[in-house]
Amino acid sequence: MSPASPQQPTWDAVDRALEQWLAPQDEALRAATASADREGLPRIAVSPAQGRLLEVLALAIGARRILEIGTLAGFSTIWLARGLVPGGSLVTLELDPERARLARTNIDRAKLTAKVEVMVGPALASLESLRSAATPPFDLIFIDADKENCPAYLDHAVALSREGTLIVVDNAIRRGRLIETETGDASVEGVRAMMDRIGKDPRLAAAGIQTVGAKGYDGIVLALVGDAPRAAGDPLDILLRHDAWATREVLRACGGLTEEQWHRRFEIGPGSLHDALTHVVGAMLRWADRIDGPPTELRPSIEGVAQRTPAELLALLEAAESGLAASADRARARGLGTEFEVPLAGKTHRFTLGAALVHVTTHGMHHRAQCLNMLRHLSVPGISDRLPEIDPLDWQLQAEA
Repeated sequence: MSPASPQQPTWDAVDRALEQWLAPQDEALRAATASADREGLPRIAVSPAQGRLLEVLALAIGARRILEIGTLAGFSTIWLARGLVPGGSLVTLELDPERARLARTNIDRAKLTAKVEVMVGPALASLESLRSAATPPFDLIFIDADKENCPAYLDHAVALSREGTLIVVDNAIRRGRLIETETGDASVEGVRAMMDRIGKDPRLAAAGIQTVGAKGYDGIVLALVGDAPRAAGDPLDILLRHDAWATREVLRACGGLTEEQWHRRFEIGPGSLHDALTHVVGAMLRWADRIDGPPTELRPSIEGVAQRTPAELLALLEAAESGLAASADRARARGLGTEFEVPLAGKTHRFTLGAALVHVTTHGMHHRAQCLNMLRHLSVPGISDRLPEIDPLDWQLQAEA
């Protein structure tokens, strides 16, 4: 370890000032630090200023589920758990049973027992267990354990993530030794190998920050998990993109209608082109909310509250398409076979996320067929004789042209 910097007294003083201004400790946090000292644990927990940063990061992303790799006495665990949204939960991994016991005592003192699960045993084994149990993805993952295993911890963290998960790695700069090669220090080599993995993973957008403070000179790495690349022929992507495209084509075909034609009643489906296409777009918006589930609230129906032009519905369709695509990505991360409850017509039903997404696209297909029939009945020159070809294969041929 490098000798203390001459600037260390200044760093300590600034950290104390930041703590007083922004991260004042309460009795539960002070007791956690004191208990670690009594038990002779190494002073490697995050500083109060760093703990507050973790809490703010959790608050900023609205974390419902947090994973911590490396518990020690639970000091950082308390900060992280306080950043959870109401009803959120945290899983923390600790190798040593005695440290886990101490952490549980400190977590209980902070009145966070209901939110926190402490898993005891080798972290890699615990991570394998979480993955084999098909644990739902975490929103924030804090890696603060032995650095030798950082590459494996990162791999597990990404596997337990969703698009938008934030991964935070502590003590990543190793007092500047990160840039040294062939150090013979397993902790340095572990972090360097992790950095190589991050740089080569197209799913990760990452930044490294050097820090000074009460813990001396070190730094953190923050990595944001993106969507994994998918094949161009992914069936769900094809369904979703074709569904939005086909509805857009029908709306464009309606752009030249008179208001009377646009609202003319038929004994077909919802009754008019306006009502049928409003129903299709509204279903996309509301099913995106249902698929996301709590805390996302089901937005009000757009049907029966206003009369919209085809151009206005086209603008709503753009929002519905992007929102549904984002919900589909989050559903992939949770697993398309995951079941969820949907209240419909006064009854609660259980569907899989995959079935719900397929329903949205086939629902649109059904009502577009009704719209094409209405357009034929209208016999408008230039429209009824040139109705859009909206078959998926025709769409693909047009896209490739």
